[in-house]
Amino acid sequence: VSMINRVRRAVEVPLSIYVHWPFCKTICGYCNFNRFIYDHNINMQQMEDAFIEQLKYYNNFTRERKLHSVFFGGGTPSLAEPKFIDNVLKFIDQNWQNKDESGVEISMEVNPTSVEIDNLNKYKQSGVNRISLGIQSLNPSDLSYLGRTHSVSEAISAINSAQSIFDRVSIDLIYARRKNPNLLSDWNDELHRALNLGTKHISLYSLTLEPGTAF
Repeated sequence: VSMINRVRRAVEVPLSIYVHWPFCKTICGYCNFNRFIYDHNINMQQMEDAFIEQLKYYNNFTRERKLHSVFFGGGTPSLAEPKFIDNVLKFIDQNWQNKDESGVEISMEVNPTSVEIDNLNKYKQSGVNRISLGIQSLNPSDLSYLGRTHSVSEAISAINSAQSIFDRVSIDLIYARRKNPNLLSDWNDELHRALNLGTKHISLYSLTLEPGTAF
């Protein structure tokens, strides 16, 4: 009986699916995630097939659970071809029939560069309904220090573009980036700038020094 109850309780727990795209154009000095330099020779079909096989495996024992959310993280998932995102979401939609009544939140991490922003409409057509932008800083020197390849103006343009297409847009910012005698006042100013950009969600992360990274 206790085993049946445990199984029953497990089925009642909402399900969130995380899809990890491990490739980036450049490696940020602070990042210790599973990531590799993007190569245009990557066989996208093999990647897609591998993801689908993994999803099939997990579907065997989670298909009865209520699907609550899907998150494409990385790496830089917006480097994947839109067709890849579309096919993965179609498989999830077809194989997890029990979905949250309020709708499934489908999020995707995107870098604020024009080549990736250009695909926003395609992501929305595939079912993505929330965009998470890796802004990290609104300070030019700190963007350079962190190894980010976008500018502040590109970041703001990306936020505006995303908000014109998606109702739900979040941005990431990193704080405690380096020694600065004006750290608190500068951070306070930067937060106010971020809040004035109109995003409904801001995720704040402290810069952490991880083994195996440039930091």
